Amino acid sequence: MKKNLESYRQKALTAFQLLRRLEESHNDIVTCISCGRKDTISRMQGGHYISRRCRATELEPDNVWPQCIYCNQFLSGNLIGYRDNLIEKIGLERVERLEDLYRAWQGSDEALERLSDEDKRLLVKKKKIDYIELERIFKKRIKELQNG
Repeated sequence: MKKNLESYRQKALTAFQLLRRLEESHNDIVTCISCGRKDTISRMQGGHYISRRCRATELEPDNVWPQCIYCNQFLSGNLIGYRDNLIEKIGLERVERLEDLYRAWQGSDEALERLSDEDKRLLVKKKKIDYIELERIFKKRIKELQNG
């Protein structure tokens, strides 16, 4: 049976979310971007500020941070806490970039004009081969981080 685009996308997303948790860990402990709770990598999720339904930001490092299950699932991302702490972590300009990517992805010409040429490329729909290559890159980096 042929795998569809969505199955390759999900594999890339899963690897990317693990990678982001590993990148943000200190001795296997990560901090929830929304509430500040600390726990092990395995007990946290890779929470998206802009929903992963938005393909332009789904694999952007600034958009994915460790998040506790409670904030991510039961508080629908706890977006107020997420945004406040994200601004503190990466700055308002980078948060507004994510928001412009989302608005441009939805069709806003004003947001599109504010994006760099590099960011505009994120709006191009990914193909199966793109997700396969991204998953390969993410897994390689995961292995490097896990092996110290």
